[in-house]
Amino acid sequence: MKNLYFNFLLTEQLNKKIAGGQFPFSQYLFWDAAIEKIDLQKNKRYIIERVLTRGLLEDFYMLTQIYSNKEIIDALKKSKELDSKTIHFCSYYFNIQKSDMHVSSFYC
Repeated sequence: MKNLYFNFLLTEQLNKKIAGGQFPFSQYLFWDAAIEKIDLQKNKRYIIERVLTRGLLEDFYMLTQIYSNKEIIDALKKSKELDSKTIHFCSYYFNIQKSDMHVSSFYC
């Protein structure tokens, strides 16, 4: 059922972008960092937080292709940067308790 979210995306093109070694996410998400210095593994939590709170559906698709559900869930549980909309969506999509995630005081 979860793959229904991506039915209308051009997933073949997105998969080629991932496989091509390019930075796969929308660059506007990382306005405060040099894209060429962002490492997909070292900066995993930072990337996951940005994509989930500010990304497009294409970014979310690529996130789910690059990182496992466990990696995403672990990052969500450690994050202090989430807003309530992101928490509600992630709770439903990844089947985790809302109480396991933290809303940033910025959004309260």
